[in-house]
Amino acid sequence: MDQWNELADLHERDASKQMMEATFRRHGVIQSFKKNEFVFQENDAPRGAYFVDSGLIKISQSSEEGQGITLFLRYEGEIFGNAETLINIPRKRYAKCLVDSQIIILDKRKFLELAKSDAEFSHSLAVLSAHRLLQTQKMVETLICRPVSWRLAWFLLQLGRPVEARVDIQVPLSHEEISYVIGCSRQTVTETLNKWRERGLIDYAKKRIVILHPQRFFSDI
Repeated sequence: MDQWNELADLHERDASKQMMEATFRRHGVIQSFKKNEFVFQENDAPRGAYFVDSGLIKISQSSEEGQGITLFLRYEGEIFGNAETLINIPRKRYAKCLVDSQIIILDKRKFLELAKSDAEFSHSLAVLSAHRLLQTQKMVETLICRPVSWRLAWFLLQLGRPVEARVDIQVPLSHEEISYVIGCSRQTVTETLNKWRERGLIDYAKKRIVILHPQRFFSDI
């Protein structure tokens, strides 16, 4: 029964993602952004919501030391920037492209019109927001309860793509940025990656990591 509920839940999430993408493509405007270009910055007035057509976006917050703390990554097929748009408040964080990206922008006025008058759009938005909330809760649990090596492995797998019997990971973040996401020091990230490479768990070069045995990776670390 639990498995059936989980499959039904995934089906509803996928249907909501497809509906949201279709809406953005129908009513939005596509815009190209270069690597390291800001989509929006802190305290900007919201101009709309965003759909990642291609690329990778980091959502970050400035710290008192002046460094950006990366809170979330938004991948191809995901929306972002909708929360402040819905409640009409200035941006609390900034969004920056980690690679050249194509983003579909749904104008604030149209986004709010759809949220108020289109039941299917509102339902899809609510479903995706609920999944994102659960995902955030899981991430907080991971940061609190798991050791650093497990947190780093979990984070890298979010970036990875299966290639035959391996997982290929293009890493657009520096070790310092990764440390902000998983809650440790930059040195710990570097030392952990070097240790995994010495043990033959990963092939590791600048900006690219290959997990050699993904099926048993978590048990081996």
